[in-house]
Parts: sequence; structure tokens; C-alpha cells
Amino acid sequence: MADFVPAATREDVPESFWRALAQLNYFRLFVAITLILAGLTLRDAFLVLRDGTWFMGICATYFLTGWIFLGSLRKRTPAFEVQLVRHVIVDIVCIGALMQVSGSGTTGPGLLLIVSMAAVGMLRQRRHIFFWAALAALVVLAQQLWLVLTGHAGPETLARGGVLAASFFGVALLAHIQAVGALGASSLARERSLQMERMARINARMIQELPYAVMAVDDGGEVLQYNAQAEALLATRFHPGCSLSQCAPQLAMLWSRWRQQQSLPAHPFQEGDEGRRILPRFIELEPSRRQGAVVVLQDMTALEAQAQRMKLASLGMLTANLAHEIRNPLSAIRHAAGLLQEEKADELGTRLIRIINDNVTRLNSLVEDVLALNRRDRMQRRDLALDEVVPRFVAQFSQREGVPEGIIRIQTQGDPHLCMDENHLEQILWNLLRNAWRYCTREPGSIRMRVAEAGRQVELDIINDGPAIPMETRIRLFEPFNTTSKQGTGLGLYIARDLAEVNGASLHYQDVQGGVLFRLSGARVDAASCGEHAR
Repeated sequence: MADFVPAATREDVPESFWRALAQLNYFRLFVAITLILAGLTLRDAFLVLRDGTWFMGICATYFLTGWIFLGSLRKRTPAFEVQLVRHVIVDIVCIGALMQVSGSGTTGPGLLLIVSMAAVGMLRQRRHIFFWAALAALVVLAQQLWLVLTGHAGPETLARGGVLAASFFGVALLAHIQAVGALGASSLARERSLQMERMARINARMIQELPYAVMAVDDGGEVLQYNAQAEALLATRFHPGCSLSQCAPQLAMLWSRWRQQQSLPAHPFQEGDEGRRILPRFIELEPSRRQGAVVVLQDMTALEAQAQRMKLASLGMLTANLAHEIRNPLSAIRHAAGLLQEEKADELGTRLIRIINDNVTRLNSLVEDVLALNRRDRMQRRDLALDEVVPRFVAQFSQREGVPEGIIRIQTQGDPHLCMDENHLEQILWNLLRNAWRYCTREPGSIRMRVAEAGRQVELDIINDGPAIPMETRIRLFEPFNTTSKQGTGLGLYIARDLAEVNGASLHYQDVQGGVLFRLSGARVDAASCGEHAR
């Protein structure tokens, strides 16, 4: 039998072949049960049995072999063609035996072999198909010849047996033609599937290796593909079935506007209060924009920071020279205004002197801010005990800015120490407190300073009860020369963050209920380690 079974693995056999073989086995079980019931209940009317005991034994054997075959089919071992040959052998032997003991001719159990011959068509080699069809035909013809020779049937029985035997070849060949077509279609589908899998892996790898963030969304805004850069840029984690509205709400609003053919804002959006500034570009898959799109996200944070550095570098020397040149005339103007103030002047003169002093103060503040841009690298970091430095600085600030006692309240937790240049820290706090004093309600406790340790971090919060900063202003909050005040220079927050960063700290804005919070965060460093960074 092994000579007629080619080596076939279950990997190269279509799934439909296994289903067909399983259906053949279920048919075998059904036939066996039906014949057993017929032999028990309709013995005289259904079949003319020569030997009822043998008939029931053969039916029971037929059922048991079908039941055993269920396990092999479930495990799919051994190979497909090996199992198929076993099924055909059992059918030929059991059905041939049933024909013999039942005393029937071609209209009896022999007709059931047609189903087995259809299964034989799934064999790969035609010589194997002809062999099993010929074997089934010989069994039928031998049984019919036996009936004629023993006088149980006439010569016409041989003719009917011959027709049945010939039908075995026809059914087997027709089934083989269908099986070859199914194999070809399965092979083509498997090849196309492998090509699609390779292309999908290539696309996924290419998307991951792109130097910029990219993602693909369908018509409902569901994220189909993305790369790690997109997750990092949007500060989110995509999950199966994730939509833009869930994972990136601001990007989802821009996506909705784009699909409706509306114009998109030219400026980037910011994901979160301190997230990166992102400029999206939507690439449609078709003109109506109804079949999804490819979204390319460009991180503008680094580009804008580089542009700012280039702008400030080009203006650095000019502004420094101008600042130095302006300070001398300012001092002269302030001195002259002081002399005029000593003279007895009328109401108009007094008002004019006040205007001169106010503008001199404003110009002097601008000069100081500009000069601070060129002093960022001059620092001497040391271990600062914030529970001592902060109260001392608040007292100086309140005296100079005329802040009434009780407006600024300080809360200290633990023993917070921060490694930082003290002059830089004072300048950061001066800018933050000056903004807080400008926008708070100026009621007792309007400004709160909270200093605490948070793990290895030290956090210094400055909170005021003023109005929240609008989103359009918040996006450009720390940019230089960006101000909403007529008297502001637009450099305060920029300088504060810049000084924090050169000291290894960070400055962030946060919304809080009923006010505004700026948080200065830095790692707590001991005195020895802090001294190593001093310069």
C-alpha cells in the first residue's frame, strides 16, 4: 500500500480537502448507523439477508473504523493521502462484504462505493486513482459473478455490475479534475497570501524605520497602522480598535475638519500642556476623502527651537551692545528726572516726571532682560536650602515691588535642597512672581508658594488665583518676545525656562482649579555632587 501513497504533508493540502475527508467519514458513520437500524427493524422488508449476524457484525465494524478515523482527522496525522487510502480500503472491504452477505446486487450497498470513488479523486497521481477505482470495480464484478454462478441472479446482473464499475472510473476522474482545479486555486491563493504577508511585513518595517511619525486611518478615524515615532510624538499608546478621538483628540478635530474640506490652521497644535508642537499633514487615498488617509506628523518643537536659537544668536551681539549703550542715557534721564522732582513743579510737571520715571523703569527692565540672555552660562551651582532661600527672596521681592504682607504665602514640606545657581534661581522666581502679582486678585493668599520633595525630585510651585491662560496663548507661552501685556517684554518666561534648563531643572505650566500654576522641578543633589557641576 505504501507504494501507492506519495509523501504529502498537511501544509500543502488545502483545508477543503480535509473537510471533504471528514465529511466522507461522517457519511460513513451515518450509513453504518442506518444499516444497523434497518437490519434490526426492517430486516425482512428492507434486505434479504443471507446471514443477519454477519451483516450486523460488518456494520458494527464499519461504524467502529469510522469512529477511530475521527481521532486521526482531528490530529491530521498521518498525512492526508495516507488517511484517504485507509478510508477507501475500509469502504471497499466493508461494502463488498455487505454486498456478499446481504444477497443484493448493484442496487444494494455497492452503490455506496460511488461516494468513496469521488474521494479517491483527491489523490494527486492518476495511476493511484485508476488503481483504487479498478479494485472497487473488481470487487463489484466478482460479487456479481458469484451471484450468477451460484444461481442467485441472472446474466443481466453482470451488465448492471459493469455499468456500476465503469461509473467508478468516471466519478473518480471527474472528482480528480475538480480536485486539480481546487489545488491550483489553493496554491495560487497561498502564494498570493504569502506575497501579501511579505508586503505587509515590508510595509510595517518601512513605516517603523521612517524618520518621522506616520499613521494610517480608515474612514471612521480608526488607527490601522502607526510607527513608534507617532506614539512618542502624541504621547499615547495605540491599541487595537483605537480611534483618533480616543488616542489623540486634537488630531481628531483636525481630521474631521480635513474630511469636510475645511482649511486647517497653519500653526502647529500642542498635545497636552507641555507636549510637543505637532504639524499634521493628511494625504488622501481618493479625492472625496471618504476612504481614510495617511497622516504624517512633523515635530515642529525642535525646528522652532532651532529657529529661535538662530534668531537670538543673530540678535545677541546687537542687543547686548544696544543694551549697554541704552543704559547710560537711561541713567542720565533718571538722574535728570530726579533733579526735576526736587524742584517745585505744578501738577502737569509732576505728571510728566512720573511718566518719565515709569518709562525709564520699563526700558531698564527690558535692558536687564536682554542682558540676562547673555549671562546664562555664567553660573556657580551650589546646594541651596529652599526653606531658607525662598522666604528671604520673597521678602526682598515684596519690598521692591510693593506687595502687601500676606499676599504671598509660603508652604514648605520636608527639607528641600536644590542644586542651582542662586542668582539664576532668584531671576526665575522674580519673573514668575512678577507675573503672578500682575494677574492675581491681590487678596490675602492670592499667591501661594509650595516647596516640597517628590521622590528624588524637588518641586517649587508658584500658584496665583488669576484667570487661566487661554489655549492660543498657552501654546506660545515660553516663546521669546511673546507677551499679552503692554508693559511686558515677552522675555520673562523664556528666560526663566532657559535658566532652569541650564541648571538641569525644568519649568512647566499647569492649569489648576481657580488659578494658574508654574512648577520648577529639579533633581535633589547632595552638596558634594552639586560641587562637581559648579563652574
